[in-house]
Amino acid sequence: MNLNLTSLKSALLLLAIFSLTTFWAPAQQPVIVATERDRGVTLYQQGDAKGAVDALRLAVKRDKNDMTGWHYLGLALELKGDKGGAKKAHEKTSRLGEDLLDRQLARTASGADVPRALLAVRSQLIEAAESAERYVALDPKLSKSKLEDWTARIESLRGFAELAGDESLTLYSGKDVTTKARVLSKPEPLYTEEARNDHLTGTVVLRCIFGANGKVFGFRVVHGLAGGLTEMAIRAARGIKFIPATKDGRPVSMWMEIQYNFNVY
Repeated sequence: MNLNLTSLKSALLLLAIFSLTTFWAPAQQPVIVATERDRGVTLYQQGDAKGAVDALRLAVKRDKNDMTGWHYLGLALELKGDKGGAKKAHEKTSRLGEDLLDRQLARTASGADVPRALLAVRSQLIEAAESAERYVALDPKLSKSKLEDWTARIESLRGFAELAGDESLTLYSGKDVTTKARVLSKPEPLYTEEARNDHLTGTVVLRCIFGANGKVFGFRVVHGLAGGLTEMAIRAARGIKFIPATKDGRPVSMWMEIQYNFNVY
């Protein structure tokens, strides 16, 4: 009986060890990724451009959505003198930042939830904005239209980062404010040659923030059009002049939806 009991205990012990090993094994990969990225960041901060680039390239190869890894890879490539590679890394960072922002905003049930939702990703939004700024700085020959697009991207990422965690910057809907934002002027968008040649018509619908600071930012495309018309609509919307909404006597930021109609004459 004692022999059988001893054998049973040994079998149970082996089974427990096997179960723990099997359970924890899949969790090792993220730890490796984080370690490579953190090592790369440290090497960059120490001025070791080559070492940082090697480590960070390994990190983003293992996790293509590692925004911090891409951001520091861009900085390390700049330090190494590889402007072309740095531009690509910074562009990737800013695109990932926009995707992350879209996901966070999609999870919010109301405007009051936005600051708390953004707080969890504030540092990543700042990195994405910094990478967008570095992208612009690395390409002084950007066309006027592309420069405007990147400027809008930077303002949007920084604008949402500023909203993170600050309850005083809550985004309100029209029904929650005392007075709604009042548009003073609304520039008309240009019609692109591409869209004209393709006889494209329709309506671009944008959802954006009319900020308490008097700026329009945070564009989300509800309905877009091809041929560069969505970009033209956003560009025009950035030039809107308005009086901010108020709540209890103070300026506040609010969501608004705006439309631009495109017709061929």
